Amino acid sequence: MAEQVVVGYDGSGNSERALDWAIQETGALAGELKVVVAMGRPVAVDPSLYGPFLEAIEEEADKVAAAAVSRARDAGVPVAAVVERGDAAGVLVHESEGAAALVLGRRGRRGVRGRLGSVTAAAAAHAKCPVIVLPDRWDPQARTGRGAVGAFAGRVVVGVDRLGRDNPAVRAAGRYAARHGEGLALISVVPEALTMPTGSADLDRAVREQLTEPARSLVDQVAESVREDHPDLDVEAYVFSGLPADQLVRAGRSAELVVLGSRGYGGFRGLLMGSVSQAVLAEGEGPVMVVPARRKS
Repeated sequence: MAEQVVVGYDGSGNSERALDWAIQETGALAGELKVVVAMGRPVAVDPSLYGPFLEAIEEEADKVAAAAVSRARDAGVPVAAVVERGDAAGVLVHESEGAAALVLGRRGRRGVRGRLGSVTAAAAAHAKCPVIVLPDRWDPQARTGRGAVGAFAGRVVVGVDRLGRDNPAVRAAGRYAARHGEGLALISVVPEALTMPTGSADLDRAVREQLTEPARSLVDQVAESVREDHPDLDVEAYVFSGLPADQLVRAGRSAELVVLGSRGYGGFRGLLMGSVSQAVLAEGEGPVMVVPARRKS
């Protein structure tokens, strides 16, 4: 069975960019695209107006879905659309079951269908498949120009926590990079050293190395494991000091994609709704993939 890419679509500029990404991803996977338009929950109106009101909503939603389907077909990818009533986040989570990826814009527009972007965090937290979120006003051409001189140009970046190779985000990042012919950068972040300077450069360096050595050992082990799974993949390992969110946002300015787990440990602790993932999703300048901690078989 062909892999399926799902895109949340509402006709807004951000969802247009999400559709473009989803079309490209579907082509790369030789898969099938599903366009999902959520109409939101029914609202309270005068009973005499409810029928015409609902018909108008459904007609608009059908037109939006048809426009997306037309664009996908013009691009040569198999596509189907579903228009569903209900909470947008719930609809998207339901449609993510069994999908290879769910693609969303970070924000949408207000209207009869609600705001797609207002549910992005909820969908990313609860989806059953990896969720790719595109930032506001994301311009792939301009970003490519910036990335050409960036440290992580042509690479997928993934944060490494104490789960190491067992983190689903690491596995997903490796698969994505291998499929798309990109390199992979593994990043571990340790806190800034809080010790006072000793007055000896050699001793200060030794203290820093002692603090970073466990992280370096872990990220190197993860790199070797990924290379075993993907022998042709160009893998690099990095250890930075500071705040994980800051380092990942910085890396995302030139990376092709930043990959995070929906829940982390150690430096990446908490739900997606935790500080690191929230910050990367909110402040990142490039696409972010959020991978669920557990996925049903």
